[in-house]
Amino acid sequence: MDSETKKERRNGGRAYRSRLEPFAEFIREQRQQRWTWQEIAARLRTEKDCVITFQGLHQFYRRYLKRQARPHWESEAVTAQPATVNPSASAPTPAQAAMTTTKTTNQYRFNIPE
Repeated sequence: MDSETKKERRNGGRAYRSRLEPFAEFIREQRQQRWTWQEIAARLRTEKDCVITFQGLHQFYRRYLKRQARPHWESEAVTAQPATVNPSASAPTPAQAAMTTTKTTNQYRFNIPE
């Protein structure tokens, strides 16, 4: 095989998908019920016919939660909506801003009560 053949294969193939992904909700429910990783791995083995070690289960779930916290760029574009300006929630007038600035400055300066 030469270097040109290797470059052609680089972009092919299926994306990796864990065999535990269909059971993510099941794992979450068991953890909320305070089951240990060993007990959940045993239940996956007996009830769901999915053989996995408790270390592998823990690594999968930790990585799964981390990925859920980060939004995917494709789903982010679908859910993003343009921001609307609410005229009633506008910035305070200069007089209002001056009053709040004076009040906070006098309140904390040398601890002098008003």
